Amino acid sequence: MRYMGFHYFNNKWVGEGDLKISVFDLSVVRGFGCFDFLRTYKNKPFRLSDHLDRLFNSAKLIGIKVPKTKKEILEIVYEGIRKNNFKETNIKMIVTGGISTDSVTPGRPSVIIIFIPAENYPKIFYERGVKVITFEETRTLHLAKSLNYLAAVIALQLAKKKEAEEALYINGKGKIYEATRSNFFAIIDGKLVTVRKGILFGVTRQVIVEIANKLRIPVVERDIFIKEIKNFKEAFITASNKEVMPVVQIDDNKVGDGEVGPITKKLMSGYKNLTQTT
Repeated sequence: MRYMGFHYFNNKWVGEGDLKISVFDLSVVRGFGCFDFLRTYKNKPFRLSDHLDRLFNSAKLIGIKVPKTKKEILEIVYEGIRKNNFKETNIKMIVTGGISTDSVTPGRPSVIIIFIPAENYPKIFYERGVKVITFEETRTLHLAKSLNYLAAVIALQLAKKKEAEEALYINGKGKIYEATRSNFFAIIDGKLVTVRKGILFGVTRQVIVEIANKLRIPVVERDIFIKEIKNFKEAFITASNKEVMPVVQIDDNKVGDGEVGPITKKLMSGYKNLTQTT
């Protein structure tokens, strides 16, 4: 994908060709930095304040001081949406570790905000559901949305080979955490169950919990294990770009009857209504 349009890079608006960063930046040599991602609906950024809060929290957790205020970044995001004038926009906010003289000590961070046209996943993913695989991975600094996606890149390549759309992180005891770029939910005994510990709390995840509460769907936050898959009536993953994506197969295990279930459909509809009316 080419990042056509106008992008923000350290106090300047630049084209794709000028999105250049030093090879000595810690984001390059160590994968040290943080980011956040959101999209627009009706060309308005959805839950921007929540995403900014998470970006600044991620930076704090890994020891980076963001050289912009939340208000300044908010204004940059709105200006970028206006400048690019896409039908809908994906927005990626990045704070790097800065140029380092010894490849380990952070320098002055760069602030990069990329604007690209939003593209939707195929409709068939939502009509028939998708397959995901499991991938063993020890979670570290899970509350920070770090630039280090080593495990995710490896897991997603494996998922692709197995004709799956995502990979769920698990530990050696079979506990399910989250997907590489998504949070995970299962419907068990009529309740919406999602993991509470050891995950990055997604903004979309929180929206789904809010919608479920309004629809009076019981929500339970607890540990989930692979051995429980046989009890899943439905399952889905959530993310800003995936929204509510039904999961009908985990590894070689069918979820429920292998079709998109009624509670998932209600939440998909509720999410769509919210994004189109907020």
